[in-house]
Amino acid sequence: MNCSDNVSTATADAASLIACIEREFAGTQRPETSLRQFLLTDKYGMSEDISEREWVASGKDRVDSIWQEIPDTEIEEGEGLLAHMEAEEFLYYLPAYMRYAVAYQHRASWETDVLGMTVYALSPSEKNRDSRAYAIAKYAGFNAAQRQAVVLFLTFVALVDESLSGQYALAALADYWQADTA
Repeated sequence: MNCSDNVSTATADAASLIACIEREFAGTQRPETSLRQFLLTDKYGMSEDISEREWVASGKDRVDSIWQEIPDTEIEEGEGLLAHMEAEEFLYYLPAYMRYAVAYQHRASWETDVLGMTVYALSPSEKNRDSRAYAIAKYAGFNAAQRQAVVLFLTFVALVDESLSGQYALAALADYWQADTA
């Protein structure tokens, strides 16, 4: 059974949606770069300010062998990191972010904005061609079932979130994920 077999349940029930995400993204290949290493590049940029020792140490602290093992604390620390990832990393980390966002969707954005940042990462720009192309390139590795899980996630957010995140989720669905361009 895939997620589209039970669309109404998955979009109405957080537990069903999380199960859908876990099923459709199971077995996604783990990239070399850890979230803690992404935090370093976010903090310092890709300049020479990151020492080899610091880079290696942040990679050794990694606890995930599969995305389902990524601790909530790492996702909270790196709430905006999806925007900086390439396709391989994005495919691996996105389901962990979506799962977290669904599980904690009741939390206020001032506590954690993982929900908003995840929706933003799934919202290709309509105003900037280069930014749009970069975002869409990150989605290229998704299979049909994973794309459907993203659609269900965005639909869920649009249904349960009355803030900007819900509005952005609706726009992402209309402008890309459910449009002929997806």
